[in-house]
Amino acid sequence: MYKVFFLLLCFVSFVFCESHIVPKFEFRKDENHKNIAPALHPKSHINIFLPSIPYSYVAKATNAALIRSYDNEQTWVYDLAKSHQRVDDFTYIFELRENLKFQDGVDFTMEDVIYNLNYFKKHPLLYTNIDKIDFEVMKIDKYKFKIVLKQRYEMFLTDLARVYFYTKEYLDTYNPIGQETGTANKEAGAFGLGPYILKEGFALGEKQTEKLELVANPYYWNKEFPKIKSITVYTQLDINEAIKDISSKEGELDLMPIPFNKKLDIILSDYAKLIVSKSTDNFVIFFNLINGNKNLQNKKIRQALNQALNQENLLNFVYKREGEISPFAASINYPIVKKIANEYKFEEIKILEEEIFTLLNGLTLNIFTQDRFMFLLKGIEFQLKKYGVVFNYTITNSEKDIYKQLLSTNTNKNTQNWDLLVWGDDDWYYQNPWTVFFIYETSGAWATIGRDDLMQDYIQKYFVSKLGSSEYEEVTKDILFRAKDMAYTLRVPSLNKVIAVNKELLYIPYEGGIIPLWEIQITNNHWSIREKKEYDENLKKSMKALRIVE
Repeated sequence: MYKVFFLLLCFVSFVFCESHIVPKFEFRKDENHKNIAPALHPKSHINIFLPSIPYSYVAKATNAALIRSYDNEQTWVYDLAKSHQRVDDFTYIFELRENLKFQDGVDFTMEDVIYNLNYFKKHPLLYTNIDKIDFEVMKIDKYKFKIVLKQRYEMFLTDLARVYFYTKEYLDTYNPIGQETGTANKEAGAFGLGPYILKEGFALGEKQTEKLELVANPYYWNKEFPKIKSITVYTQLDINEAIKDISSKEGELDLMPIPFNKKLDIILSDYAKLIVSKSTDNFVIFFNLINGNKNLQNKKIRQALNQALNQENLLNFVYKREGEISPFAASINYPIVKKIANEYKFEEIKILEEEIFTLLNGLTLNIFTQDRFMFLLKGIEFQLKKYGVVFNYTITNSEKDIYKQLLSTNTNKNTQNWDLLVWGDDDWYYQNPWTVFFIYETSGAWATIGRDDLMQDYIQKYFVSKLGSSEYEEVTKDILFRAKDMAYTLRVPSLNKVIAVNKELLYIPYEGGIIPLWEIQITNNHWSIREKKEYDENLKKSMKALRIVE
């Protein structure tokens, strides 16, 4: 009887959350586009919670590069540059926009370009292959310059979206050398060229303040943006308290990603609405093959853990159908991953049910996770329990704790004993599976897989394969198949973005790891600017979820 009631409850919840018509339930129509507040209203302000890669999201809002990642076929648009030409495999010519200024109002000149790029060459970021690539920068005229690579490297243009430009003061005083995460927000101040200025706080990955304050840059080159005067970013909050803040209160939180089992809370909220969109973000569940449970060294046990999971049930009951099953750890929403999944067959050796039980029975795994992923882990634990697998949890509300352990494991310096670690690998490299592939590069801090020379050969080929070429497709397939065969991660379905947003915000998510803070708008009814203290009762009516999923 209990099971019947439980299934009925799940079905009703699922149908309701999918915005089917519920008898006698009236949704409020979203007509925010008719009541948009003036841009940069002096009191306009929003509060957001970024539990995953806040350092990257904030860096993209407070800094500028030659190009910026974007949802289009080429995956980027021009930012500080207005045009470029790739002369050959090694040579790029860029032309800058005119009248660019730093956030302090000082002109951004060709000398700043040369100084920044030469500084970057000495202190590159460490999560692609750019740190192994030498290049020269040459001024052509007041607005044009040339970059000549000394080695072939097909990820260079994509890397440039993460090469930000700073004042000489920031470079010389704060020394933002490349690291495994980011150093773009090492110190607050008007040091960059992005749409927002970091006024207070910092976010570096392993270290961050719990709160950052952003203020609109009056010298941003694109006068259409930003729209909101100031933003508070929270980096570590208790997930359940945060959901209460955005759903039951006004003025506490205006935007946050939510666990999928909290959709109904948001749909029924007086103050929040639900936005769901297609995503190239990833949930990565690492196996610790460096110093974790020795049983995980057995590839067959890792394969058994993966095969024991019913992906359909995860998608239906844990994800609440907010995603799609992928045969790989990388999101199925990457076009190249979807193409390979559809056109190539991975020959997986199926393990019999009885053997899975024999392999897994009595296996105890120490789980290290942020609280935001407990909904996922509890669903996985429920399935693995029948095979005798036991989970022991260590839970944090801060991603910096995750980085502290994850990025020290490859060198055996982690202080937390973990076997499985969950990370919100939002698509920081943007529309490119390198966002996931970089965890297989064993020379880097992100790998927890041990030695794999074959995978390293594939990765080196990936660096020099042109996007869209047959070579690129082949090596992408090789990496996906190798990672799946070795069962380097515990695979789960690809996810949609599921976001709680204040009802008086206008916001369209990007597919990947960018939150375009500069594009967000508010209405005249938003708590930060409206004259009336109380929120109108008529506006408290529930709103249908906005679904932007193909």
